[in-house]
Amino acid sequence: MMTKIQPQPFEGYRIAILETRQATELAGLLERRGAVVEYCALIGIKPTPDTDRVDRWLKRFINDHAINDLVILTGEAIRRLHDRAQLIGMDTALRDRLAAVNLLTRGPKPGRALRQWGLSETTRSDTPTTDGVIRTLTAQGVRSSAVGLALYGTEPNLPLQNAIKALGAEPVPVWPYVYTDHNDEYRAKALVERIISGEVDAIIFSTKRQADVLMQISQAQGAEQSLRDALAAMTVGAMGPVVENKLRSLAIHVDAAPAGRYFMRPLTDALARAMAAQ
Repeated sequence: MMTKIQPQPFEGYRIAILETRQATELAGLLERRGAVVEYCALIGIKPTPDTDRVDRWLKRFINDHAINDLVILTGEAIRRLHDRAQLIGMDTALRDRLAAVNLLTRGPKPGRALRQWGLSETTRSDTPTTDGVIRTLTAQGVRSSAVGLALYGTEPNLPLQNAIKALGAEPVPVWPYVYTDHNDEYRAKALVERIISGEVDAIIFSTKRQADVLMQISQAQGAEQSLRDALAAMTVGAMGPVVENKLRSLAIHVDAAPAGRYFMRPLTDALARAMAAQ
């Protein structure tokens, strides 16, 4: 039997969100249940400045039929690749190529992006983590001598690249977008101060980079231990196992995370249950 969520489980609570791309959706879900939302976008996203490298990757992926597998780690990566292909007049060729190759996605978001163009993933990893992608890729094998990788930020993801090499294929990575940190530094510092002063009841981390940036801000303020102490007394939500693992590696506990469906609504449901139990 599913646990019934009360209509106003966040009444009287102030909840901090650090989201950039889906901030409006997340804030709306919380506010409709009574929360006061403390919004601070710690991470910005922009196209990589190395457009020549992306263009070379697009041309190779479209024309090199040795590449019959593509691993897509994020929905943002495939959207950014499509945007760049559109700018250089290769979007139709890209969609045709995507329709012809084996597409392995990490989690549901890349699949949602593909469906915008009438496409779908061939396989989804068993869990939305690098380890899950490696397990799935190893189990199904590769059908080409080269495997495309749509990555994020500037992270090389060497475990995944090495796993592809171990399967006898060449990894062909591309990084179509990069992160920028706390564009509004004043707001970011103010958020750390409010967390430390006990003005915030819960916080939601939706990407692992947010955790790094929040800790970096507190370190610059000479307030890292104070922030850690404050987080220990708060309800902490995480969007999926990648973010959970990152927080735990930083010795930050996790009270709420969606189970199986890594979207904003299941995340807020999990947060409501965690806060009701405290």
